[in-house]
Amino acid sequence: MHIILLQHNPTPGDFRGNARKLADMARKAAAVCPAAPGERTLCITPAYALAGVPWESLKHIGGFYRRCRDAAHELADMLSDGPDILISLTGAEVPLHVLLSEGRLIALARQANGIIRVPDGPSLYLPESEPAWAHQEAQDLLKNPKAAASVDAILFTSPELFLPETQEKSETHCSALAGLWKIPVLAVHQCGAVDGLVYSGRSFVLDASGKLVARTSSFEEAALAVDLNKREVSASAVPLNDAPSETVSPVPERLEALFRAASLAVHDYVRKCGMNGAVLGLSGGMDSALVACIAADALGSDNVLAVLMPSRWSSDHSETDAEALARNLGIRTVTARITPVMDAFDTVLEPLFQLLPAVENDLTAENIQPRIRGTLLMAFANRLGRIVLGTGNKSENAVGYCTLYGDTVGALEPLGDLYKTEVYEVARWYNNMRGSEIIPEHIFTKAPSAELHPDQVDEDSLPPYDVLDAILRELLENTANPESLVVPGVPDDVVKSVVRRVAAAEFKRHQCAPAVKLSSCTFGIDWQVPAAARAL
Repeated sequence: MHIILLQHNPTPGDFRGNARKLADMARKAAAVCPAAPGERTLCITPAYALAGVPWESLKHIGGFYRRCRDAAHELADMLSDGPDILISLTGAEVPLHVLLSEGRLIALARQANGIIRVPDGPSLYLPESEPAWAHQEAQDLLKNPKAAASVDAILFTSPELFLPETQEKSETHCSALAGLWKIPVLAVHQCGAVDGLVYSGRSFVLDASGKLVARTSSFEEAALAVDLNKREVSASAVPLNDAPSETVSPVPERLEALFRAASLAVHDYVRKCGMNGAVLGLSGGMDSALVACIAADALGSDNVLAVLMPSRWSSDHSETDAEALARNLGIRTVTARITPVMDAFDTVLEPLFQLLPAVENDLTAENIQPRIRGTLLMAFANRLGRIVLGTGNKSENAVGYCTLYGDTVGALEPLGDLYKTEVYEVARWYNNMRGSEIIPEHIFTKAPSAELHPDQVDEDSLPPYDVLDAILRELLENTANPESLVVPGVPDDVVKSVVRRVAAAEFKRHQCAPAVKLSSCTFGIDWQVPAAARAL
């Protein structure tokens, strides 16, 4: 049978919009790669392609399941003249697999052994588990030789969250399954981003020996045409646009994947929220420089506004570096000098503070500076109908080196799950990829500074970032016991100080913009600790 795997980017809850997009993709893919004369085309979609993923929190909205079924009927009408399409509908307990053919919905019973049989088409084994855990399930089914012999291919449709370190693990597990069963494996995945969650797609086809036959590109909609003849399989890429498609697209290396995942998250957040573009504060430092590059890549330079907000403590190179970057990216800038606003706050607050007890190491003025900037960024965003992109990174958010309602302002943090050392690595990759010094070299070489007062640098308040990040990786990704955490070469008092700061900053993280998930331990998703907890 001629099968087309549709790597689809849905919007959660947009049932009709998702149906229209699926119909367009199916028709175009079937036209570009038609079946042989007398052969039917069956399009297979990722799980929950009409409801979108994640959908679980949407089920509490009235009419959720009915609207999903109505969209399926509309999709069937749109494809009444073909091709057929296999979808899974959200159900109260388990997904319902439905074949849309000639304008009709045909429910396909998923047997107790996980097999569905497409009328006049293949028998497909759909494991309940993810590829990493499906082995035992498959072993159990193989004990029933008659059932196993009737299966033409194993099919995985479940969404897979992007993680750079696990990009090819799904293929590895599926290859083992193919070798165990001696049948092909088809995997079709959702792509796109929802808030901070990124789904990279990377659908693929393996032959009966477990060898890779085809793989889609990552981070974009794509399709694979598959010819399944009993247990023999061949596949090719389906070009959905004018660009040529590779049958086996390479898996992006880590730094490229991190950049592209963040770019996709920004693009889809803006598009799916119905906004016109993005605004960000451009400080002349590395974090805002990389966010600007991500925003320009995701939205186009014309849809990005960079706001320069020098204060009485800003260095000359902050402005010149920011302006040079903006020119290189072709993004528009405006400069709002905030010293007069800071002076106005001083005029109001100083006589009132004299009535209060004196405070040692008073940080009030340092915190007012970023809060002024946050207010101005929101003003530009309101005026233009855009979102503010936060420029914080994981290292600073972890230890609270940020000002609530100031530099934490924003709808999304593209770098919120990247350590500071990773920010520099991705930025260096970006310049190399562009073949030009888009991010000025001075931004790489100067000492990181929030410019909280004259000549201030981050290391006045923090350990060197390589040390800080080593401690945080042990605590977060490696789930080390905070009471006994030891990092080779790092004094114990420094380790304990960082752990205390992570605990003390929890209340700030509860109020930060969502971070794009780029690691196995993301604040707000994997790390959700009560602010009043004492676990650290």
